[in-house]
Amino acid sequence: MSKSEQLRVGVIGGRRGSGHMAAIQASGGRMILAGVYDPLASVSKDFLEHHGGGKEYGSFEAAVEDCNLLIVASPQQYHAPQAAYALRAGVHVLSEVPAAVSMEQVSLLLAATRESSAQYMIAENYCYSRLNLIVAAVARSGALGKMYFGESEYLHEMKGWHHEPGTGERTWRYYWQVGKNGITYPTHSLGPLLQWMDDRIISISCIGTGRWTKPEYEMEDTVTLSARTRKGALLRMRLDLVSNRPDVWNYYSLQGTKGAYESGRLFGDKPRIYLEGISKRETWQELEEYADEFLPKRYSVPPAGG
Repeated sequence: MSKSEQLRVGVIGGRRGSGHMAAIQASGGRMILAGVYDPLASVSKDFLEHHGGGKEYGSFEAAVEDCNLLIVASPQQYHAPQAAYALRAGVHVLSEVPAAVSMEQVSLLLAATRESSAQYMIAENYCYSRLNLIVAAVARSGALGKMYFGESEYLHEMKGWHHEPGTGERTWRYYWQVGKNGITYPTHSLGPLLQWMDDRIISISCIGTGRWTKPEYEMEDTVTLSARTRKGALLRMRLDLVSNRPDVWNYYSLQGTKGAYESGRLFGDKPRIYLEGISKRETWQELEEYADEFLPKRYSVPPAGG
């Protein structure tokens, strides 16, 4: 993708696709909204009325034909097949998370990315929060040494998201998030850890608590994952979309041979870091003390809505 290429962007999924408009508008003309496709015509019309410009596509295929970049913001079971179709047509793809919902879809997507001249990116936005960008830069600098342990949690009570208001009809989340048992929504937790470590998972083991809160769900209330990475590190993750509790969306911990990082949790608990030979011996520092040195300048002043 050349820096001079103007991208005609098609948004697939009008409701969630609205969240990507700030990036298009802040691109300085490099990206323009070509149009939107949603199987519900009323959603497409609302999207265009709100954002202005662009056209309403009558089908997903029409969007692929008219655009050179697609933002795939459809329900998660469509991410991989839609991305693979677009890639094979030579269209760049930015896909919301997760990338796929089965190993069959993983294989489909992997083959398409390898065969296509277009680029694919998974839109894991938690990698780009202010705090996580600072940690990523510290990790890349080598100040944490070799990183061998990371943990994360995504606790988000979502029972109200599983039925349509008024009608009570089951939503796609009922089937694809809590309708399967396991780690069905991992990327907000694992994405930053794997980016910081520059690593990938090679083996996993999961165990759950059983079904206590909503026995009708296939997913157990809390599911934990232990994973080994290619470089030999250990990861631990907890996912809970069911339990009756307030949310904790972004807890992270990272351990390296030269230091450690702990994100804040609740009630003003500030993210903290320890760097051997830099921090006072056995004393935490606030992560923000390293912001000026490590926060990438391109992210220091985010665009409106970013």
